[in-house]
Amino acid sequence: MSKKVVSLKLGKMPIPGKIEKARFIVTSMTGNINFTTPVPALAIITTNANNLESAYIAAQGGGVDDTANMHAKEQILDLSLKSLAAYVEGIANANPANAEAIILGAGMEVKTQAIHTARDFHVETTENPGEVKLITKFVGRATFIWQMATDPNNESSWQTIGQATQAKLVKTGLTSGTRYYFRVAVIDKDGQHPWSHVLNTIVL
Repeated sequence: MSKKVVSLKLGKMPIPGKIEKARFIVTSMTGNINFTTPVPALAIITTNANNLESAYIAAQGGGVDDTANMHAKEQILDLSLKSLAAYVEGIANANPANAEAIILGAGMEVKTQAIHTARDFHVETTENPGEVKLITKFVGRATFIWQMATDPNNESSWQTIGQATQAKLVKTGLTSGTRYYFRVAVIDKDGQHPWSHVLNTIVL
């Protein structure tokens, strides 16, 4: 089971939104049994949010110094929220079955993990009897797992015939005149992604 990653989405968030988000997180985590000793303390998050709010108000119509102070306070709040997110992430992933619920319970969001389905998958027969070539689109920093079956509707009939970082596989030793079914999946740091569509061919 892949680890859950906290997403704060602070990058393009306006300052009032950050202040509101910080206060919502503090409210969500206060008294939450999953977070007995938050790091940093929730009081620090509240102080940083209040300081940013004061600096934001002062910067409205203020001078360059007021604006610079506002951005400094914004950075302080951002850093403290990121540290708190790391704390929440650690607590959540110590309980994998409930990790997502724990993160959401902290008033934070779970980062959506990219799903890499094998693409442009095709099967070719070769001039050699009992041999086929399986090819799919390359994905960097990933491993491909290839499977074969004679009865695609029976999950137990699927067998792994190869696993490698290359986006192609040559399978030999098949029975001529038999129809075989093939599929491939991508494995990366987030674990195994969904299987590709199933292709079939009759082996020469």
